[in-house]
Amino acid sequence: MVDNKKVSLGFSVGHDKGAVLIIDGEIVVGISEERLSRIKHDKSYDLNIPLKSINYCLDYANLNYSDVDLYAYNTAELDEAAEQQIEFQFGLHLGQPSEKLKFIPHHLAHAYSAFFSSGYDEAAVIVSDAMGNVLNPNNSAYEWFIKDHPDKPNDPIEFGREWAEGHSIYHFDLKGWKEVDKKWVKHPFGWLDPNECLTIGTMYGTGTHQLIYKYREDDPLNHWPAAGAGKLMGLASYADKDWLANQPFIADVKEDLDFFIPGTRVYPEITVDSNFFAKANVAGIYQREQERLSMVLVEKAKKLTGSKNICVTGGSFLNCNSNELIVKSGLFEGCYFTPPADDSGIPLGCAWWAYQQLEEITENKFLSPYLGKPYTNLEARQALQKMCQENTDFLQGITFYEMKDDAEMATAIVNLLFENKAVGVCRGGSEIGPRALGNRSILANPTKGWMREYINLNVKGREWYRPFAPSVLDEWVGEIFDLDVFSPYMLVTTTVKEEWRDKIPAVVHVDNTSRIQSVREDLNPFYHDLISKFLELTGVPVVMNTSFNGPDEPVVETPYDAIRTFWKRNLDAVCVNNILIVRNN
Repeated sequence: MVDNKKVSLGFSVGHDKGAVLIIDGEIVVGISEERLSRIKHDKSYDLNIPLKSINYCLDYANLNYSDVDLYAYNTAELDEAAEQQIEFQFGLHLGQPSEKLKFIPHHLAHAYSAFFSSGYDEAAVIVSDAMGNVLNPNNSAYEWFIKDHPDKPNDPIEFGREWAEGHSIYHFDLKGWKEVDKKWVKHPFGWLDPNECLTIGTMYGTGTHQLIYKYREDDPLNHWPAAGAGKLMGLASYADKDWLANQPFIADVKEDLDFFIPGTRVYPEITVDSNFFAKANVAGIYQREQERLSMVLVEKAKKLTGSKNICVTGGSFLNCNSNELIVKSGLFEGCYFTPPADDSGIPLGCAWWAYQQLEEITENKFLSPYLGKPYTNLEARQALQKMCQENTDFLQGITFYEMKDDAEMATAIVNLLFENKAVGVCRGGSEIGPRALGNRSILANPTKGWMREYINLNVKGREWYRPFAPSVLDEWVGEIFDLDVFSPYMLVTTTVKEEWRDKIPAVVHVDNTSRIQSVREDLNPFYHDLISKFLELTGVPVVMNTSFNGPDEPVVETPYDAIRTFWKRNLDAVCVNNILIVRNN
């Protein structure tokens, strides 16, 4: 029970569903359903509310369903029947009156998640993704949209199709927001119709379908384009720059900074079965267009808001190369890239909107991404015991140590990294969003060039060409990289200075760039200490970092998840709270 405190809970329904809990203006806990169900992106086109996530949050805070003053949710997969199903489940499972459940539009939820994580007093906010909610008089989004767009329902559209949010630009401050631009697109999309306009997200998804996916009947992601966007970005770096410079743009950009993206594929004869460099060249065209059109939106946001700060969100802004251009443009003094830019951030935005209906927000704090609940040392020991009981070979194959403090653990991990071991880390709260930032990470030695291919093929089980990120002490960023920027969420790419490329080859991509994570002591003291110890031992203030998971599985959440994945994916060691487990080979 929470006495005299305001409590809001946001959740989402559909792919990347989850929940976030706010009490008295403080984010207490948050989680994505996939981390608990162990189903990656759990799940597209599924209208079940994220009950595991809701219970996870409330159990951690020792609250009942009735202790929450206001719930808010969004789903982009919304029609009248879907809304009724969600409200029915809310009453059935939570036993709460429908008056405590509010709906907010998809792009607005994204915008709230970004602005109220940024620490800014005011900012322009851009939302760009595949699509948001549709304009349909039978759902709750309609009531929101007609306030700002009263004439839009009268625009002619073909039978069986609806207008949908394409991208949105807002101007936020602590008291509220104003929508300054929204592009509408027709849904379902005209994927292969040059007379139809796509969104930036669907254009990039077209490239992903064309170049990344090999059809598999057992594909757990159901051939969903958003799941492969990062692969396309990595592939694009191998494009021939001279060839790319002579290729036409995809979209037509108008003087008023509107644009039209035709529903076509670039070089449609190039497919997933084509040779690597042909695919890389075409990927380069899609990536160039992603960057170009993202900058058009940034210029438009500056023009329409005059703000000195910008926040960008929606799945399109997980694209680190685009984010680098935003910083380099100099259009804004402050640039904020939110870690759950994809739909895993929707619950966070819903929770903040709900809280603002309960209480005035007077302070905007910079987001610590570690929103998951911490696990105890007892839970770590129980997970180890469970693994030993389930797998008779496990106990004979490992040696485990209980460390007396964090400093001893950090030293032990650094010694293993120096010996070129791959080490999983599971401690503290898990990260919100798709990036692992030191609490659910696989770490390795960045000074060995062969380490990149080894981790890709032997540990992660993924494509050989995909890059890995450097986690770097924040105070060293300007020494090693061309762009001296605070990038705590691994969402900005920058060029590695020439004198450092041979020192950290495992985290330098083919185009001499890296997607950096700046590590600061106040955000993650253990991780900062670990990298500092690696610096003392090697002279290099960087470790190689990738998410702690295998192919077709989400990032680990619990100690048991971590131990199981360590054993299954051939890691050399795993740190679970104060326990270090080392493979005997």
